Amino acid sequence: MGCLAACGGGGGGSPELPGPPAPSDAQSPGGIWFGTDSAGESVVFYIAETGELRTTMHPEATIFVSFGGGSVNVTSTNVVAGSFELRGALSPSTFQRGEDLGCSIAGSVQERQTLSVDVACSDSSGVVYDEALTLMYDPNVYERDSSLDALVGNYTLEFQPATNSLTVVADGTLFGMFHNSARCMINGNASVIDANYTFLKITWTMTACTDLVGVYEGAVMSGFAMVNPAPTGDPDSYYFLLTGQAQDGLFSVSVLYEPT
Repeated sequence: MGCLAACGGGGGGSPELPGPPAPSDAQSPGGIWFGTDSAGESVVFYIAETGELRTTMHPEATIFVSFGGGSVNVTSTNVVAGSFELRGALSPSTFQRGEDLGCSIAGSVQERQTLSVDVACSDSSGVVYDEALTLMYDPNVYERDSSLDALVGNYTLEFQPATNSLTVVADGTLFGMFHNSARCMINGNASVIDANYTFLKITWTMTACTDLVGVYEGAVMSGFAMVNPAPTGDPDSYYFLLTGQAQDGLFSVSVLYEPT
């Protein structure tokens, strides 16, 4: 399995800014949180111990998943607030991407149990998604240890393996070629967020792009790598979920890197 859900896209976004420090007795928002909205569509929040967030959801009930990135803060013992940018949904009839959305999150967390939040997403015409969500915590993936030593190695993707490559060395430096939507060289780094949990911080920059429209040149991607979350496949594979800004807006990477 080389690509989970989708591998690229566009839209608009804003920089992720650190919020105020959490109170000393605050509960952690960290985890992989999953559930469904009122339309029965899947919602998954990937939240690191730092509050950095990536998400997959279907804000306009299309068959195509939308990816988003942002952050949350715990403002008192268990009160959560934050925001994220979400890639515009792809129309199943025209395959044109809609306007990107700005989303807010407000609610509460019961550490390692439930995340209960109101999520509202808007475009220039107003609110297009407004849901009260109760998401459950997945300990089976999130509570796996993480380390750079485990990530070090050479990887490829199941599709177009000759032009998809990734190498990670001992200090976390990574480089290779990404060829899906874009065909670009990638250079960046990986780092440990919290060794008790699976998320590794990933940042890379895309250069020397040869895609037809050239919208990915200079795009800076960031997000998480985590050990293979699927119950099947190579257990030494890593799922990368990244978002960043390309020339036409928000771009996402959602791929499973397999060791070579």
